[in-house]
Amino acid sequence: MAHPVYTLNLTAAQRCTLEWLTCNGALYAPMEVDPKEIAEDCGNSMSTVYDALARLTALRLIQRTGEASIYRVNPRFFFAQNPEVAQLVLDALQAPDVEPDERAHQPRRTSPVTVRRRRQVRPVS
Repeated sequence: MAHPVYTLNLTAAQRCTLEWLTCNGALYAPMEVDPKEIAEDCGNSMSTVYDALARLTALRLIQRTGEASIYRVNPRFFFAQNPEVAQLVLDALQAPDVEPDERAHQPRRTSPVTVRRRRQVRPVS
């Protein structure tokens, strides 16, 4: 079961760091993080950002890959906070594939106007 964010007692700096990571693409793929850039964008000190990254990693809200500066937001946390998006993803995975019918395999029908335009030879000026 995912814990709501308010039960985790996150500081403003930790929330800001988590939001910065989410907005900058760490939800979709692991990304290299520059704490200096986060500090400047969020208005925090470098040590505050390092502390925030450490706490968020300990809570498993973000995951650290092999290298020290590469992080990814935990998708389970994101979907727990956005249940409507999670339901949309589940619906998409369970929906049947779209299958073309006979008409889809036939060449497109062209209008008489389109045929006339193709036949007209226009002088080049």
